[in-house]
Amino acid sequence: MLYAGRSWLVGLAASISGAVGAELASPAFIQGVARRFSPEFRRIEQRLAQLDFASAKLPDLMSQPFATRYGFRSENLLSADQPEWLQIDLGRRRSIDRIVAMPAFIPPLGERGIGYGFPRRFKIEVSDDPEMIGAVTVVDRTTEDVANPGRFPEDFRIKPTEGRYVRMTSTLHFPVEDGFIWALEELLVLSGNQPVSIWNPVTASSTFERYPNWSALRVQDGQSTLGMPERMEPSPTRGYLSGPSAETEARKWIRIDLGTEHLIEQIRLLPVGREGFEMIETGSFPRGYRLELATDPDFEEVVWESTQKTTNVIGFPGDCAVVIDVPDKRARYLRLVTLDLWGDPGKHGYGLAEIQAYSGNTNVALRQAVTASDEADAGPDWSPAFVNDGFTSRHKLIELPDYLDRIGERRRLTEERDKLIREKAARLRTTGLVLGYGGGTLGGLALISCGWLLIRQRSVRRRAVIRLREQIARDLHDDVGSNLGGIALLSEMGGRHSADPRAREDFLAIREAAETSSQSMQDIVWLIERGNERLRELISRMRETTDLILGDHRVSLATEPDDFRDRRLSLNFRRHFFFAFKETLHNVRRHAGAQVVDIRIRVGRRDLCVEVSDDGRGFDPEKASPHGHGLANLRRRAERLNGRVEIVSRPGEGTRVKLVARLQTPRQ
Repeated sequence: MLYAGRSWLVGLAASISGAVGAELASPAFIQGVARRFSPEFRRIEQRLAQLDFASAKLPDLMSQPFATRYGFRSENLLSADQPEWLQIDLGRRRSIDRIVAMPAFIPPLGERGIGYGFPRRFKIEVSDDPEMIGAVTVVDRTTEDVANPGRFPEDFRIKPTEGRYVRMTSTLHFPVEDGFIWALEELLVLSGNQPVSIWNPVTASSTFERYPNWSALRVQDGQSTLGMPERMEPSPTRGYLSGPSAETEARKWIRIDLGTEHLIEQIRLLPVGREGFEMIETGSFPRGYRLELATDPDFEEVVWESTQKTTNVIGFPGDCAVVIDVPDKRARYLRLVTLDLWGDPGKHGYGLAEIQAYSGNTNVALRQAVTASDEADAGPDWSPAFVNDGFTSRHKLIELPDYLDRIGERRRLTEERDKLIREKAARLRTTGLVLGYGGGTLGGLALISCGWLLIRQRSVRRRAVIRLREQIARDLHDDVGSNLGGIALLSEMGGRHSADPRAREDFLAIREAAETSSQSMQDIVWLIERGNERLRELISRMRETTDLILGDHRVSLATEPDDFRDRRLSLNFRRHFFFAFKETLHNVRRHAGAQVVDIRIRVGRRDLCVEVSDDGRGFDPEKASPHGHGLANLRRRAERLNGRVEIVSRPGEGTRVKLVARLQTPRQ
């Protein structure tokens, strides 16, 4: 009876309002009227275009934290205003002139994850005493609530202040379901051009430790969505790649002659950008290395050295610089010597986009003479000379204070843009109401009421589904992801300390299984996360997956055309198309024995095509087992997409796999 009543109401209202009301209510018509008769509306649109143009020239933050490194989070607190603090020991007295509080960013939580846990009121103090006796308050935001900064940093340029300890105190916390918390992704302390807080001791009144996602150690590890200090000028070079080696413990070195002796205070190593380099294994950051400073080119007089270790769970730099403090040593020569490398057997190596050495505020390694033990034959974009040319693999480097100023300008433009978009929407609503009253009737009002009821019910159901997806994604990230990371870490430590070769093999198998499961879990979380429904996000994920699976191959990946129209895609399409593509890459890695892989992604008006070609051993598709090489899985997924898969291969002549599917948008 209820359904019949609704149908009768909708039919009556539609017959009364007619086609004229529908035309008056169309968004295009309303916008056209507003643009024609409102000078203020035209001014808003013009200013929005100017803001988009200006923002395109400024750097932006990373789209998500690397490897779900969220930062520091307090325990759940019962009181909203009981002061809670976090403190960094800088190791010695420093002159501090800038402090940056980077808010946490938790993509699985959607909008609530932007600026997650940032305190509503806080203060920052500097002191020479760990108990903050005689502390100087350099930032005071305790008198009124602070607006959540979202993804942008709270950047405080302060009067130069001397001190060893920096303490941030939350005096009004962030509300959550089980009480209150406060959180930060990074607390960055600067002295001129130098970040002086990285990897220094941290203490806190309370801390929620769920490594590697949450830990007090994450708040000063230098890894945040700030990324590298770049401006938008493109890089003519990509950096340095070592030659391949058969041994993981190969001693490869690269040396920089600084020209004359300098007082070295800090060294920074910048990894090869993930978007700018396909060989994620042989060109990745070294797994273990030693930095040395000397006064002679043969390093017979080493004045300082430091041994560093990274793993895919602990300390891997992602897309940020690795910063190592030096206790003020005078030297002319800087050398990096590898101790442990990533890569498959016979293809162990490493890559760096840039090496910097700071004396005061000056990078004294810039464009100085470089020599290396070897280099890869990877083309003209790679050379030892490019490891200190002032460029990353993508853009020109700038100093950190200048970069922070540019990020601050982007924040200002973004906030102005968001305000104008709200004003524009309000004016459109006003124009729509005027048109609606002018052409509306009782039947139109009935139609609007009925439509609102139906939309309201659909919105309630949609929000319930979204909350469930966010809850599942959050549980997978926080619980399963943390457990897998812990298994990988424990198995690596167990293998490292076990004297039994068979036990070491078992630990290695456990670690590899945990890492593989973690990657599969991340793929599932990516599929169900909000914000990943668009075509560009799918292609970006395909690029990242190519890096992870075919890291030790020479890979070329191109998208045609570059300016394709972005659009939303259904979960069913993204799931089957992505896993079909992933299955194809696994076939190449496991069975092809290929050296070169060429991937072409073509975006049509109605369909999406991916073609993967390799120069491997090939096979006869007619004689292949229906269950071999994952061919049955590929064909089954193509059928579910109402698409087709073509496989062309001959023994000894490589393989070409082409998958074509009609683009599917979500049901409204």
